[in-house]
Amino acid sequence: MMRKDVNWPPPEGWAEVVITWKSIFDQTPKSLDINKIIEWVDNTPGYGQYHLHGWKGDEGFAFRFEDSRDATHFKLIWG
Repeated sequence: MMRKDVNWPPPEGWAEVVITWKSIFDQTPKSLDINKIIEWVDNTPGYGQYHLHGWKGDEGFAFRFEDSRDATHFKLIWG
């Protein structure tokens, strides 16, 4: 399982994938459930740690991954 990094500021140089509020609340078949996304990240084996924080305050969530392979896997599933 990937371990969550809770330090602030987020680590520099980690790969970032943003999930916007629009994609969460979009009323289409592609709308996303942030709770399912977080559960998936917490339970998916990975190569390093991840960091989660609000993106630009109120625009969504920034998932940052220590290893770019985890970011790519995340984006293929949720992006």
